Amino acid sequence: MKPSADVLELIACAVLVLVSCVGNTCLFYTTRKCITGRVQTSFLLIFSLASVHLIKNLVVNVIKIVYSSGIVPDSAGCKVLHFTAALTTSLAIWFMLHLALLYHRKLYQIVHPSREAASLEQQQHSVRLVSALWVAGVAVYTPLAVYTRKAENPSAGNGTDPLSTNRMYVDCLIDFGNEQVELYYGKIFLVLIDVLPLAFLVFVCFWMSFLLSKRKKMTYGDIWIRDDDSEVEILRGAKFSILLMLLITPLWISHFILVCFLKDLAACVLIPAVLSALSSGFSALSPFLLMLVNYKMKLVSFCGAKEVKPTPPPANVVLSPYA
Repeated sequence: MKPSADVLELIACAVLVLVSCVGNTCLFYTTRKCITGRVQTSFLLIFSLASVHLIKNLVVNVIKIVYSSGIVPDSAGCKVLHFTAALTTSLAIWFMLHLALLYHRKLYQIVHPSREAASLEQQQHSVRLVSALWVAGVAVYTPLAVYTRKAENPSAGNGTDPLSTNRMYVDCLIDFGNEQVELYYGKIFLVLIDVLPLAFLVFVCFWMSFLLSKRKKMTYGDIWIRDDDSEVEILRGAKFSILLMLLITPLWISHFILVCFLKDLAACVLIPAVLSALSSGFSALSPFLLMLVNYKMKLVSFCGAKEVKPTPPPANVVLSPYA
């Protein structure tokens, strides 16, 4: 007997919740262990990404598990499901773009050195921007929760309709009640706030790839100079930002395409599980890539670059004026 769509989606969501909770918990622990003073922007963004990933899995996927187990969705559950799923997806894209811009700026300063150092104002600006993104996300998707409702004639689970098992995609409806609102808000605005940052993320990452290739060709009068710890951390962070872009972009595009054609594909028993894997795949896999940014490699410590205090010379040694 072939497993039903509900069983496959339940298994997929359970695996995603388990993997994401393990990965993001480890990410929280390793990142928190690295903080010795003021929280840096990269740490703040990693904390924000981990929080978004946990919210997606502990709210969205847990609700999917509950509904896949046979419980009929109610109006409140449908609102929380759609609102949280859309909010966490957008926040993940926005925070990922912010992280890529951060490493792009640092990488650009390595390739094109500048005398200007990072100021405390830039750090405070990043904190305000992260907070503003959280507030903007909630504000943008609050109408979506208002327009979400439970279907008046919900599908009965004992019917022969192949769609009857996909309760979340049939019983949880988004009814804007107005064609213009559905067009401008539901089909244009909500798509653009994800597509535009995602397209800019791809552009920034390709620019970082160019800077990395340019950095590799840099010479200093034919003298090889070893990268210091901070530069190694920036180079690794830029490379992993590119990998994360290559992960989130195909997942988002694939999920968007399937949702657009869901009415034609909903009868397929694999579609609910595939949609869950595409929507939560980034939140499950990205924590393990983010941990590699601060992983022990070469001369870099587990928590990235650390200042090494020079050993004072003996008192009876005369220093050279060129030392």
